[in-house]
Amino acid sequence: MSLGKRRPKLSRISIRQAGPTSIQEDRLARRRDRLARLVVVGLAIVATAALMNGLGPPFPYRLGQRPNRDIRVNVPQFLWLDPIKTSSERQRAADEVPPSMLNDPAPIRDLAERVDDLVRAVAKAKRIGDLPSNLRTTWKLTPAVFDDIHEAADTPDRLEILRGAVRKAFQPLIDNGILGPGSLPRQEEASRSFSIRTLEQSPADARTASLDRVLRERIAKPDGPVRVEFVECFGNPELGDALFSLVADKLAGTPTLTYESDLTAANRESARRAVADVFVPYKRGDVLVEQDKEIRDEHLLLLRKEHETAVASIGLDGKIRRALSGAVLVAALFGLVAIYTIRHEPRIASDIRRVAIVCGLVVATMGLVRVLAPQPWDAELVPVAITAMILAIAYNPNFALMTTFGLSILTTLATGGGLGYLVILMGGTAAGVLTLREVRTRTKLIKVGATAALGYAVLTWAVGLWQDQPLGLIGSDSLWRAGWGLMAGFFLGGSLPFVETAFGIVTGISLLELGDITHPLLQELVRRAPGTHNHSITVGTIAEAAAERIGANALLVRVGAYFHDIGKMLKPHYFVENQVGGANRHANLAPAMSTLIIIGHVKDGVDLGRRHHLPEPIIDLIEQHHGTTLVEYFYHEAHKRNGQNPDASNVLESSFRYPGPKPRSKEAAILMVADCVESASRTLSEPTPARIEGLVRDLIEKRLRDGQFDECGLTLREISEIRESLIKSIIGIYHVRVRYPEPRSEQRTA
Repeated sequence: MSLGKRRPKLSRISIRQAGPTSIQEDRLARRRDRLARLVVVGLAIVATAALMNGLGPPFPYRLGQRPNRDIRVNVPQFLWLDPIKTSSERQRAADEVPPSMLNDPAPIRDLAERVDDLVRAVAKAKRIGDLPSNLRTTWKLTPAVFDDIHEAADTPDRLEILRGAVRKAFQPLIDNGILGPGSLPRQEEASRSFSIRTLEQSPADARTASLDRVLRERIAKPDGPVRVEFVECFGNPELGDALFSLVADKLAGTPTLTYESDLTAANRESARRAVADVFVPYKRGDVLVEQDKEIRDEHLLLLRKEHETAVASIGLDGKIRRALSGAVLVAALFGLVAIYTIRHEPRIASDIRRVAIVCGLVVATMGLVRVLAPQPWDAELVPVAITAMILAIAYNPNFALMTTFGLSILTTLATGGGLGYLVILMGGTAAGVLTLREVRTRTKLIKVGATAALGYAVLTWAVGLWQDQPLGLIGSDSLWRAGWGLMAGFFLGGSLPFVETAFGIVTGISLLELGDITHPLLQELVRRAPGTHNHSITVGTIAEAAAERIGANALLVRVGAYFHDIGKMLKPHYFVENQVGGANRHANLAPAMSTLIIIGHVKDGVDLGRRHHLPEPIIDLIEQHHGTTLVEYFYHEAHKRNGQNPDASNVLESSFRYPGPKPRSKEAAILMVADCVESASRTLSEPTPARIEGLVRDLIEKRLRDGQFDECGLTLREISEIRESLIKSIIGIYHVRVRYPEPRSEQRTA
């Protein structure tokens, strides 16, 4: 249990002297406070409704899900970009683009010029022997071929016709080029045509040639298109065939085409971009996913497109209706939690700081849910689980469960999950919250996260099997959700100090660290005021037992008791427990002055606590452990001295009371009673059980009549339980001990 923020101090004298104006101001202040809390809650409702509504209805489908009915189109019509068909069409267009080849025709031109030289040389010679030996050796001319060429060029006119035919025959080879072995990469070897250009030509001026026209191995084929076209350029087929036979081997050994990979890739990419997207029309009622069919990637894309179309088709009136209905729903859930808080958690409901923190936490949680929900990992469980654990630590599990119930509904609506998802989210989170009572070890939150993880996993399997989902999907979801539940425990364990600071709470871990005897304040208390330290330890022991008896925060009471009197170390010898064999320093002081010194230890303790950064709950215990009780000894002493002096002024009771405030928590009330009972029990000359019981009853009854328990929330039954626990503890401290016999030597001496 945590303690709240301290309220402004109101002394008894200020209340008694309050007039009509101060009462009106008090009422106005309460109204302003109530209005401020309503404004905070209203803003939280608006923000939460906006986050829950988002940009429209949530997308409810997930990969691997198996619907229990046909999913049909709910909009009049929409066009869906078919990625498979679009990709297929674009790939087909890219495949139709031939490889780009760079042609260097110089070797073929040189060969054509050499054939022209041969023809002119043959035309001048009368017989084959008249030709230069190098020509005969190079071309391997036979008499028959010589005679055919000589006959076709026996006159100047026929010579020019023959030379023109040679140029015409070589021109296709010059334009198309020749493809040698290894000129193409492996992925292009299946190409049947090529885009060919020369260095002087741009890619746009390239020409297309078939494989048969450029492949070296097919040039010399008798029925090949290259040989046929070459021969057709001559009027005499025998002559054309003879000339082609002369150059065939030389053509095959003269590749002129080079593969251009960059240009080929660019041309194919341009072809892909030139293909328009392929859209498939869908009309209302068309089946998108059949019943019991698993939703795959292609289905998910189609469903998202239909969902986007539906969201875009929502008009202004539809958006207004949705926003208003969402706001009403959120307001109803906030109202439900508010009613519970007002009835069962009044300290939260009456403190605007706590209201603002809780509302801010809810809004932040929904914001994280909206960010994480589009991902397929179920990570939206993490903020809900962490928020529930924080509220359980800061306040109590019951309040955390109530808030988690509302958060689970809002998360389910925001993500489009169904009843099964709500059961998983609420059940797993509740399992973790119910095991989170008190955090005394670092591993506690990890165990809580493991419990939540187990709850998520078990409920995921139960709901998945109930809804007949695929086992693979159930297993994947259960692992993801269990992992996130465990991560929530690790994350909260690492951020626990920040949670304590933000909520003004102190956990068991921090209390155990504070209660260590090596704490500087406790060390200083032992050195300066050992009697007070011993008193504080005893008070902590009996107060812890009383707190456990009624279910209060026993560890907080015990550690608070260690520090409750640290203010006495500044003037230790003015307190009786530290006056060992010394003179009473109050003997020469006026009762009013002694009272100021006595009650001053509360303010000094608060100042020391703040200086040493003690948590607010501990400082609250220091400040409230005397409430507004009366310093009776000096009050009666003042009356006694006043009676001996008739001219003295009246003794005001308010001057001899602690400034307060009264205990505002059960822990502070328990510490008050334990403190006074332990101190008073030391004054008993014969601490018999009956006298101890009477003393405890009188002290508690006196504080009850004095109104010290009016603001702490203790019931009469709990006060009775505290009384019985203190009686038992004090009797245990002052139990009767066995008297040991004296040694025989001492008896003889006596």
